[in-house]
Amino acid sequence: MATAIAIGIGSLTHSVAGVAHADPSSTSIDQGYDLGEIPQPRAIAMAGAQEAWGGSTIAVFKNPANLPLYRVYHLEGLAAWGPEARRQTYGGAVVDSSTSRLAGGFGGTWSQMDPDGIKRSWADLRLAIAYPLGDRLSIGVTGRYLRATQRVASGPLGASLASDGTSGDPMVNEFTFDAGAAVSITEGLRLGVRGLNLTAPSSTLAPLALAGGIGYSNQTFTIEADTLIDFKTNESTRPRAMVGAEFLAADHFPLRAGYRYDDGTKTNAVSLGVGYIERKFSVEFGGRRDVSGDHPATLLSIGLRFFIDAGAGSGGQDSQPDSF
Repeated sequence: MATAIAIGIGSLTHSVAGVAHADPSSTSIDQGYDLGEIPQPRAIAMAGAQEAWGGSTIAVFKNPANLPLYRVYHLEGLAAWGPEARRQTYGGAVVDSSTSRLAGGFGGTWSQMDPDGIKRSWADLRLAIAYPLGDRLSIGVTGRYLRATQRVASGPLGASLASDGTSGDPMVNEFTFDAGAAVSITEGLRLGVRGLNLTAPSSTLAPLALAGGIGYSNQTFTIEADTLIDFKTNESTRPRAMVGAEFLAADHFPLRAGYRYDDGTKTNAVSLGVGYIERKFSVEFGGRRDVSGDHPATLLSIGLRFFIDAGAGSGGQDSQPDSF
């Protein structure tokens, strides 16, 4: 079964790569880039609401304080496609929170958008660590390396050092970091907060931002509401509101949905997702579609995760194959 799924993902990504060069982008640059957020399928399906309950490999790309949420050793490969932005993303992550109280993870992606226009390409590498302070509070930090290139003089206003950089250098080639905290208020109620790109890079491709969320989960049903405040991308501070829910049907099929409003791009979006979970692996699909906005966009994501038994650890909750 796992082999068939892997072959299917390979076929999909091959076809996506070929289609991605067919037509120019029909949406805005900001919508295609999406603040540089990593399109992990569960996060996409729940509209990005993952600051409180986004454990496992999601914590590498979202709130690192959620790494100790479960005792796991997980590996994930993911691919995403945005047809209007002509965007493609490939990458993966590995997380180990089972061998010691200090949890860690590494993830990376390569992305490209609008290959027949601006041809923006970027590599995003992240190394996350977290530590539980008692049974209810955990803190974490993620080091991030971002390198991005783009065609010069390809924007609507022609050549610009502010938007294009220089012809021989990348637009961005910087290290920055995120820091987060998460607290379990009760057994099922959890609060998470994260600061993004805290070195405040000069480029809007890594904007200084603050995110937070509160959610409830009983391992069968999860609901979460988040807010992200972007201090850098636009001329003024703009918020993004997200709410997502998940129901685990028959212990094997997570069903997900979400809603997002982005004040920066003035878009409303809905999202859906589904997955299949076995003891040793899971496969997940997520999709988001703008239902209002000047240039509506779509983003689709698929992921394959493997659950490895690394033995009992000393921190976090028990390892579970359906721990997301």
